[in-house]
Order: sequence, then structure tokens, then C-alpha cells
Amino acid sequence: MRLFGRRDRRKQDASPAERAERLSRWRKGLNRTKASFSGFLQFVATGEAELGEEYYSELHDALILADIGAALAEKTVSWLRTTSSEQGVSSSEVARQLLKQRLTEMLATEEPKPLFADERLNVILFAGVNGTGKTTMLAKIARLLLDENLSVVAAAADTFRAAAVEQLSIWGQRVGFPVITGAQGADPASVVYNTVEHALAQGKHAVLIDTAGRMQTKTALMDELSKIGRAARKVVEKRGEDPDEKLHEVNLLVLDATTGQNAISQAKLFSEAIALHGLVLNKIDGTAKGGVIFPVVATAQVPVMFLGVGEDVDDIVEFDAAEFASALLDND
Repeated sequence: MRLFGRRDRRKQDASPAERAERLSRWRKGLNRTKASFSGFLQFVATGEAELGEEYYSELHDALILADIGAALAEKTVSWLRTTSSEQGVSSSEVARQLLKQRLTEMLATEEPKPLFADERLNVILFAGVNGTGKTTMLAKIARLLLDENLSVVAAAADTFRAAAVEQLSIWGQRVGFPVITGAQGADPASVVYNTVEHALAQGKHAVLIDTAGRMQTKTALMDELSKIGRAARKVVEKRGEDPDEKLHEVNLLVLDATTGQNAISQAKLFSEAIALHGLVLNKIDGTAKGGVIFPVVATAQVPVMFLGVGEDVDDIVEFDAAEFASALLDND
């Protein structure tokens, strides 16, 4: 995943200890979801599993328990049954590798838009309903950027909740980035405007926008988020510059994995309201239903970019579809 060029190189050159730490975070984050596959994995691990009805029944149950959804579970099992038959596969181990490949393909929808672009002001908007962990995720991504020696400023555009502004300010002090705020109830777009002005004047690399999640209809959602997006472009236009050349805009949808199927309806609403570039699945360490990621991606048709795997600022992993599938299906 090409989110940060320097991070990519560092990942390729990672030491055994760094790779072990990354694997540990994946295991931590998916421990509960993997438990949904425990019966299936134990069945396969006996070495006596045959590709018959019992095998496919165990797999179907595991997918349902992980909250992949009935339709996708049926479709996945049907695909594996047909593919195994066509390829003459009789080994459950070979079938498991085919399944891993299939799950990876289901999540690798497209190459994600880079989170950061050199020579531009990066404007990253965090959307999602209240309670999904948008503010905490903003702080985690700010930390990733700061670790790359990139300067960050945040816009407290959830102006309707004093607690939201306070939480963002606390994270800013803790992680080390300034936060631009406005009066309670102020126009969120005005806060974004002031933040972008500040970022350009100070030569900042990135503006991170914390938005409200109170909008209950698609029309209100679209109007609010579109106005926020236009605010950033207006600042650039006022300076006599081309926003398409000056700005690199990324819209992220933050979802709470513990809400299960509700995350699907949220993905549908937001993907219809704004141009989404990536998904962030938060709190995945707190649920056995992390399989909801599959129908969410199918609904939004944009890639997952990050997983939140805990409450600490470092509890975040850049998403990798193959690693996700392996974490679910490999015995370790």
C-alpha cells in the first residue's frame, strides 16, 4: 500500500523484530474475529478433513459467525466449491489457500489513493457517525505523519459538541499538533477555512479535519461535507492558485467494527453522499465480527486503508488484504 513512500521503504527493509511487532499487532487486532474460525481451523487441522459437505458447512458457519453476512458467505462457499472442483483439488490445505486468495481479492478492490502527496497541502477529512472513534483515529494518523517529520494541524470542525473539541485538543497536546477551533455552534466550514489559511501561511504539510457525525439524512450529510470541502478550495482560489494543483484531498470514512451490520448501512450512506477514498475500520480488536469488513468494502467500493486495534495512539496498522486473510485462516 503506497501511503507514505518512506514508510514503504522502511517496511521493505524491516528487521525481524519490526516484522514480528507488526505481526503481533495483526494478531492482537484480529484475535476475537479469528475465534470465529476456530471450529473450522480445528477441523482442517486434524488432517482428515475432506472437501465434502461437512467441510463447506464448517466454513459457512465460520463466515457467518465472523459477520461476513449470509449472502457473501453463500457466495464465497459456492466459489470455493466450484473452483476446487474445476481444479481437481482434494486437499483441505490447498482449498484453504484458495480461500485465502479469494478473501484477499475481495478486499483488494483497488490501489488506494495515497494518504500523502509531496509538494501539496494534504487535506484529510475524517467522516463517520458519532462514536466510531474519528477523533482518536485522526490522532493516530497525525502520529504517523509526525513520525515521517511532516507537520500537521487539525481543524475541530465538529463545532456542535464541546466535548469533541476538547477531546481533539487533548489529543493535539498529547501527540504534538496544533488544533484550530471556533466558537461552539460556529459554521464548521469557517473553522476549516481558518485552518487551511493557517496551514498555508505556516507551510504545514497536512490539515486533518474532524467532522461532526450527527447528520441523519443524506442531503444534510452531503451539504455539510461538501461545504467543508469547498472551504479548503476557496482559500487556495483566494490566493490566486489552482486547488487541483495545490491540494491533495483524501476523504476517509471511519467505521466502528463492533457495530457489525450497522457499519454496512453507514458505508452506503456516506459513499452516496461524498467521494470516499478509503475506509478505516476502528475497534476491530473489540469484536468477533471483524468479517463485516467484507460486505463494507463491497458496499462502499473503496479500499480499507487502516485498522484501529486498540486505544493507544500507536494501536493502528496500515491495512494489507493478504495479511488480513492470513491472520484469519493461518494456524499459529
